[in-house]
Amino acid sequence: MIEAADLHRAVTVLRGMAYEHRLHILVVLRAGEATPAMIGAVVPAHPTALAHHLRHLADAGLVRRSRRGRHVYYALTTPAVGDVIDGVLGLG
Repeated sequence: MIEAADLHRAVTVLRGMAYEHRLHILVVLRAGEATPAMIGAVVPAHPTALAHHLRHLADAGLVRRSRRGRHVYYALTTPAVGDVIDGVLGLG
């Protein structure tokens, strides 16, 4: 039997990936950490929208952010996130 909290967490994670730009961001981060500028060079989204998507992905627990000096870097929280991306895209 699965707990309601576990189901809720799964829905939150899947909902976080359920937008084209968010999934594209996750694919970019699958290759390694990146700044918003680096992500924006690949993902066709306005910088404000990109920031919103990154915040949503962080809230869903899919990405983490770290600051080094004046730069903020985003990365996948765990290798399992990359595995889910590979599975969804049929790459694994």
